Amino acid sequence: MTIRPPLPTVRRLLAVLLTIVCVAAPALAWQPPAGATPATGDSSAATYDHRLHEADCTLLGREFVPRRGCSRTECFEGAVLWRKTYGAEACTLSRAPKGYGFAATVDVRQCRALNRRWISQVNYCASEPDRSPGAVFNAPQCTGEATVYVSLEETEGYYDECITTDRAVELVQRSAVDGTTLEDEVALRSSTQCPQRPGHVFVNGACVADPAFQPTGGGVVMIGDSLTWRGSDELGRLRPTFILDGEPARPATELASRLAAFREGHGQPDGLIIELGTVPAAKFGRQDLVKAVRSVPRGTRVMLVLPHFELSSHPVVVTPQSKRVGEWMRDLARSRPRTCVADWPGYVRAHPGILQDGVHTKHAAEGRWAHWISQQWAHC
Repeated sequence: MTIRPPLPTVRRLLAVLLTIVCVAAPALAWQPPAGATPATGDSSAATYDHRLHEADCTLLGREFVPRRGCSRTECFEGAVLWRKTYGAEACTLSRAPKGYGFAATVDVRQCRALNRRWISQVNYCASEPDRSPGAVFNAPQCTGEATVYVSLEETEGYYDECITTDRAVELVQRSAVDGTTLEDEVALRSSTQCPQRPGHVFVNGACVADPAFQPTGGGVVMIGDSLTWRGSDELGRLRPTFILDGEPARPATELASRLAAFREGHGQPDGLIIELGTVPAAKFGRQDLVKAVRSVPRGTRVMLVLPHFELSSHPVVVTPQSKRVGEWMRDLARSRPRTCVADWPGYVRAHPGILQDGVHTKHAAEGRWAHWISQQWAHC
């Protein structure tokens, strides 16, 4: 007979665990050490983002200077600049594992469902770069009563998750009996993330493989790069049923694999929006685009968002890559029924000043981009 440890023992175990975590993880760096110096560069030459409050600035690992704002180029001591795109800067710890920083490109709806802080000014979900502790107590990345940040894999279906202390106590109790860890239990028992794991079903409090699983099918999926990622919170409010799959610097070569991932969990899409072609992709050709679109049913509505990347503003010069992909999209729309193009370059030309760097919309214009995408889809 299995005997569970008494609850007070479990609470002590959790307290010890979290105490160890908090002592061993000063790199959380919710507040930089007093007198911390910038990790890189000359602060006098730095530019600052006035939109970010100090709390969000430090969540990104960036230096906050009173009366100036959140530095775009400086991190606090022990951190280095990681994401450098203007308007979406974020740092990571100098000793953090590759690929982990103070921010994650988790969909806004998923971020909030995981009880994590969404930083709207930079379109990031607050993350923990130090992967050594399994959990952090009173983590600033968490919201509401869910104060325990549990590190998983920070990948689709296994994102880090914040849980309440009571839930942590319960799962530590389970882990003591099962010979597992708190992280294992959170991953196994996350009803929030189970639907993002193809071939799994949530039964009796656990996410388990289902041999009889069949994708239900349907839904509109938008596969894009940083434009989709930056505008996902605004577009998600306008089109809450859309599945928005945007990732910074995504090349068009990932289109087929992202479509395959969607089918694995949802079946064939009822609608498909492709917003790719800005990022250089030498191995992506016309036939790759055609093949990807032909992989969905012929009756599926498809919208192709023409890419736009200005090399300079006086005069405006669009990269050959963007022009070439745009031509392929126009040709495909003419040859396939229920297919349209959304002329993003035309919209940009008609609204000068909407871009901040030749490719990304200004933060204040992300809502306009989302509204335009929604309208284009309605008319497609």
